[in-house]
Amino acid sequence: MATTKIRKTPGICNGAACIGRTQIAVWQLIALRSQGCSDANLLSDYPQLTRDDLKAAQTYYAQHPEEIDDAIAAAENLES
Repeated sequence: MATTKIRKTPGICNGAACIGRTQIAVWQLIALRSQGCSDANLLSDYPQLTRDDLKAAQTYYAQHPEEIDDAIAAAENLES
């Protein structure tokens, strides 16, 4: 089983924490989950992700809640 790595790369997703081999930001996944999106829906919508990726995103959020919450708030401010 490949290990999931959360990466922050300058120039990719504005340096936000992403699932390592993708450009899917952790904050996006956490925001979708908070809106009621299930793991099954996330895996269907993002077929390049695995259950381990979703667990890694949740673990990252548990370790860095302020960073992720701030990113979600910033994205919501851009939408309004």
